Amino acid sequence: MEKKKDKINFEDNINKLEAIVRELESGNVALDDALDKFNEAFKISKECDDKLKEVSDSLNKVLNKDGNLEEFKIEE
Repeated sequence: MEKKKDKINFEDNINKLEAIVRELESGNVALDDALDKFNEAFKISKECDDKLKEVSDSLNKVLNKDGNLEEFKIEE
């Protein structure tokens, strides 16, 4: 259930970001309100970035032959 909650929160945050961007791009926002919305968007984008890094880190791990997780490395 926790994974579904994380997914919903991430998707909700993306939707909030898109709404803020649309509103700011409209040009119909007072300067003080625009600054507040920008700060809100920055906070949301940081949360999304942290979540994406967490997911990326977990995807870069594989099980070794002993059943332990280790970093996935591509050898050239």
